[in-house]
Amino acid sequence: MLHFFPSQNKERIPLKQTSQPREDLRQRRTRKLLADALLSLLEERPLSEISVVDICQRAMVHRTTFYAHFDDKLALLRYAVDELQKYFEPVDPSLDPRTGPREYFMVLFHNALSFLKSHRGMFLTVQGAAEFYVLDEIITDALKQKLSESAPAAGFDPELTARFYAGGLLALIRWWLSSGADVPDEVLLRHVEHFIPQPELPV
Repeated sequence: MLHFFPSQNKERIPLKQTSQPREDLRQRRTRKLLADALLSLLEERPLSEISVVDICQRAMVHRTTFYAHFDDKLALLRYAVDELQKYFEPVDPSLDPRTGPREYFMVLFHNALSFLKSHRGMFLTVQGAAEFYVLDEIITDALKQKLSESAPAAGFDPELTARFYAGGLLALIRWWLSSGADVPDEVLLRHVEHFIPQPELPV
């Protein structure tokens, strides 16, 4: 089975190790197996055609084990994307939104682009489907949280700002992966960097 949370991705910029409450290692391993199984299946077919039984068979865990961790497959999808979102974040503390939001989002975009390019099939099965909007909401929520942690400038709402940037970046990635456009990664990144105003995003 494919593993979607590798530590040997040579294309991505170094990422931080997010501190979390201690979790039982067996629980962590089971959740990772289920998340890997779901993301692997999404390379093959849309979420609407994937059952909990399919996920359990791919992960080689019992169905009751699945429900001990997740209410349904959408809850598992949210967990998987939350884990990926942590994987995309930059390791350099100087790239925290409070000190450099522009650089922070560029690293986040670079790492997301690298992952989605490597797993193009998975992205194409969800784009345009209901679960794509789940991904959209998860990413928007993550950006909103980051923007809320920074000192907001007068007149700028974190949620409106997050939806604007998340929507634009997701739309650009969706077009790039689905259209077959012959645009090199570095050109796409250069344009995104140009689109984001200097010196900082309005936060």
